[in-house]
Amino acid sequence: MATKQNGVLGSFTPTVTPYTNDTRPANSLAVAATEFPFYTCPGGTMVSAKLVISNNTGGAAAVDIGIVEQTDVIQLDAPGSQPGAPSNYLGFSFPVGQYTSSIYLDGGNVSGSFTPGEVLSWTNPAMSTPAQTAIVQAWDASNSRLWVRGLSDANALYPASGDITYTGAGGGSISSGVSYAGSGTTRGNSGRIKFFDNLRGLLYFDNHEFRNNLDYSLAKFRDINQEVRELDNNNLNRSHLNRHRPVATTVDRIAASNTTPTTEFVDANGVELLVSGVSMIQEHQYLVKQKSINDADIFELGGIVLGQYQSIYVKSSAAVTATLIGFEETAEVAS
Repeated sequence: MATKQNGVLGSFTPTVTPYTNDTRPANSLAVAATEFPFYTCPGGTMVSAKLVISNNTGGAAAVDIGIVEQTDVIQLDAPGSQPGAPSNYLGFSFPVGQYTSSIYLDGGNVSGSFTPGEVLSWTNPAMSTPAQTAIVQAWDASNSRLWVRGLSDANALYPASGDITYTGAGGGSISSGVSYAGSGTTRGNSGRIKFFDNLRGLLYFDNHEFRNNLDYSLAKFRDINQEVRELDNNNLNRSHLNRHRPVATTVDRIAASNTTPTTEFVDANGVELLVSGVSMIQEHQYLVKQKSINDADIFELGGIVLGQYQSIYVKSSAAVTATLIGFEETAEVAS
């Protein structure tokens, strides 16, 4: 189990504290976020803390604060716009703790088949590490579309030139590239399902490409021996190496002619579902909304207790400084 941290657990300054991701231009890596869940209570841990927000911006600032349990909230499009045009979302399956993805490749030269959960391997000379792997999420044989999750890099699927053949552990293969008309890949997102609200079509999602004090990658997140990025109580390292590539309502489809189709996530039954909206937080998760803090003043929110995988979220259009001060202690983990 990871070493428990104390004192300043995390800090975040909206419009200043950056995150980055694999798709950013080399000369513009940093994204200055206005909102971020900047600290997550690790697994097997309980946190007791207070949040201090300092305003030294020269004017009053409005701040939102919440406790969230996801990195992205994905709103599915209306039921009638989904395959089969059902009257509600009840027939769609996103089991808690399982995975979903909006990453797929359309290809040709298909041989054999693919099984969800098997390892997919390929070589992409355009990557610094050419040998790449992912996990098969779903196989749409009728459309030669392979859904995958857990890429090491958001750009790993598509060849910069020529073709790539992707081979499953079960022996199936599919190819994509200039030799295969209609082929292409999406630069989508994959991750773990926190919860699916099947009355409202809201998918609460833990993004594989998210990093705050925890590493949310599918290989490490929810492994209490690997997920914590900082073990030496170094808040600078914990709070200033953030990564995120938020889910969006459209996705880059990289092909001979690039397009941006509406994002789709695939459910546990292989149903490909359209997305209409994305946010970081829902109304029921706010503690404080549009709290006005005067210049040269502070706002303290005490009595905060976080259980495992609950996160402190802050949003403001002003460069206020949010500091979470407290301590972590070992908590019982459900067996």
